[in-house]
Amino acid sequence: MLSAVGAYQLEQVLKASERLRERQVPHSVIYMLEPGRFRQPRSKGENAHLAPAGLQKELYPDAVPARVFVSHTRPEVLIGTLQPLHTGRSKMGGLGYINHGGTLNVPGMLFVNRCSWAHILEETARVLAAPREALLTAPELAAIDGKSRPEGVII
Repeated sequence: MLSAVGAYQLEQVLKASERLRERQVPHSVIYMLEPGRFRQPRSKGENAHLAPAGLQKELYPDAVPARVFVSHTRPEVLIGTLQPLHTGRSKMGGLGYINHGGTLNVPGMLFVNRCSWAHILEETARVLAAPREALLTAPELAAIDGKSRPEGVII
């Protein structure tokens, strides 16, 4: 499952989804508008605003533990908020802002914060326990590993 929180993140998730489709990797894409509706409620008021349990199970069934969340916020905060959806470190990943800047465009910002479509595929391979090479080409791997420039390959 690929879940995006944020418009730029959804764009990258959809690009990653296209590659997964090309490689015939079953998956789903979810755009999560309000992550707080999936949290462990801290009060009766929060409990009243949770996404219904049936919807949560429909979107995030227990039978599909491999999950990657991509956010415009710090991934640790998002993963903590989404604790009820957590399936374990080996099966769930989070990508988001990691305090890297110095770029003058959105694709560059997403790349340096490890939130590009290629980074999403790398994290997807990890949660699927698959080799990165199954989802990424050699030039793409070189770019995300910092061995070559990402321009023209990823961004």
